[in-house]
Amino acid sequence: MPERPHEHGPYYWNADSPHCKHGDEPDWNTNPEAHDLWADKHPISDDGRICLDAPAGEACLECSAEEGDMVPWSACRDRDHRRPKSSTVPNPGVEHQQVPVWVGPYWCLERDCEDYFTEDGDEIPGKERCSHIREEQACSCRRNADGEYDGACTAGAGAAA
Repeated sequence: MPERPHEHGPYYWNADSPHCKHGDEPDWNTNPEAHDLWADKHPISDDGRICLDAPAGEACLECSAEEGDMVPWSACRDRDHRRPKSSTVPNPGVEHQQVPVWVGPYWCLERDCEDYFTEDGDEIPGKERCSHIREEQACSCRRNADGEYDGACTAGAGAAA
């Protein structure tokens, strides 16, 4: 069976969490209209009913399903992440500039890859990046709130990510 792709999307708190302000599910036999209104805001997910008015944030839907809890998109372990190369800071006054980024799996960028360590488990001094990370150019206009870069330049002037 093929794996589902790792895609980001909204993740919601459960209806029985303190984040849901709608109260308990109305009894269908007592008040079917109130129940239907409540149910429209609380669809059933794999973990029970969620509250569409209580978003928890952007998550990797596949990682979250595997973990049984929200995994933020920025922590998805099975997609390429694009982070600025070490010590690289774009000039904030220039809207479209090329930014050198390292592209690779989450674990590699977090330095949890075995390439960073000797056979004895000691960290290799001065090892800047592992073999799973490549360098690319991104455009400063494609910086996300989490500090990563994605997509092509919106003005077409910068480098594609």
